[in-house]
Amino acid sequence: MLTTPHTEDLVVIFAYHYPPANAIGGARPFRFVKYLTRLGYTCRVFTAACQDGHDDPNTVYVPDPFVTRSRRSFSWQSERAMRKLFLPGEVGVHWAHQACLAATGYIRAHPSARVTIFSTFPPLGAHLAGWQLARRNNLVWVADCRDPLADEFTHQHRTFSQRRVYRWLERVVLKRADTVIANTDSALVEWQEKFPSLRKQFQLIWNGFDPEDRVKPLPVCRQDCRILSHVGELYHGRNATPILESITRLIAANRLSAGRLLVRLMGSAQTDCLPSPEFIRQARSKGWLELVAEKVPQKRAREVAQTSTGLLLIQTQSTTQVPGKLFEYLQIGRPILAFIQPNSPSERLLAQSGVPYRCVYPASAPEEIDDVVAGFFDLPSTPVVASPWFEEQFNAEHQTRTLDCLIRSLHAERLDSEHENEHARSELSRQNHIFTRSAPARQEHRRGPHP
Repeated sequence: MLTTPHTEDLVVIFAYHYPPANAIGGARPFRFVKYLTRLGYTCRVFTAACQDGHDDPNTVYVPDPFVTRSRRSFSWQSERAMRKLFLPGEVGVHWAHQACLAATGYIRAHPSARVTIFSTFPPLGAHLAGWQLARRNNLVWVADCRDPLADEFTHQHRTFSQRRVYRWLERVVLKRADTVIANTDSALVEWQEKFPSLRKQFQLIWNGFDPEDRVKPLPVCRQDCRILSHVGELYHGRNATPILESITRLIAANRLSAGRLLVRLMGSAQTDCLPSPEFIRQARSKGWLELVAEKVPQKRAREVAQTSTGLLLIQTQSTTQVPGKLFEYLQIGRPILAFIQPNSPSERLLAQSGVPYRCVYPASAPEEIDDVVAGFFDLPSTPVVASPWFEEQFNAEHQTRTLDCLIRSLHAERLDSEHENEHARSELSRQNHIFTRSAPARQEHRRGPHP
């Protein structure tokens, strides 16, 4: 039978990270929920982020058993073993099942709704929940990937068995999802080349910014020096050492003055992403380095960026991804020093943004790095408004309209397919009826006339 008319458009969203938690991964689904709701959708979010003090009836807190249960429990130990042996660094494995159960109960209470599943990765748990719910209920599933599932950098740090598991998971997600969203043009092309038979399933919706929550420049906190700030975590190859070593060489060569320079690194950092403790001690003693290697509240992190004369971007580990902080940096409009791969999406975005920038590449010789860094500090620190292209391409309200069109087209394809299947069943039934009516006559013909 054909699908009955739906009474509401319901989007079930699996977002492990979500406000009010201070995690960059929660910003993108939050923006989509905000503007999808204005387009008439009912959005139900299932998240592992505690919602204390955040009174939103459409956001459901599903605690992660790995966080809340006793370490002696079987589920905790099994997930720990799974992470250690097969999925290093992944979270939300058992959470996915709990989130799927919660979402199943919700959609059963809305039998006439037209349901779309939207899951956003990382972490892996969100896609596992989306996969379970879509498979069990034959629902439209949009898999949003803010990072690749199986990327080259992380593969270098995984065993052969772990790489096989990630490739298998990637195929599972890509083959079951109705569409997969990449958030950079390079990631889109990489997937299309890797899975040519699934080419039409891939779509592009960049990361972006909320036009109603713009990050504006504030007066510089100190007028006696140039302030270069990096806000956010340093991990997985985001190594600040080459930039800091370059500044040390420039100070030693009298090309920069330690008394008129301040570098601020705000956010938790892995030890291999920073210089040696002795280097840090000396830089601090000379007064040009301020290091807060711990998680910084979002409000404070924004204030640091907004009151700096320049902003530091580090994304050397990826040729396909763009850090979310770049969209905040470009709204502030002050010069950006980007330590990135050449011809990366970040570099292309900077080139068209209209905001002053300089790029340092990992393979550059120390002398080349020094020249770029010294030239960067000569750039005017007056804020610049980003280009109309940036406003059009990365405005979350515009991007949500793209997502809306995508959701509608997926359901239209499903409906067309149901119509085609219904027509095929009707035609098969008609043919079977004709065959059944003619069967006695054919049998009589085979027996011949009665004697």
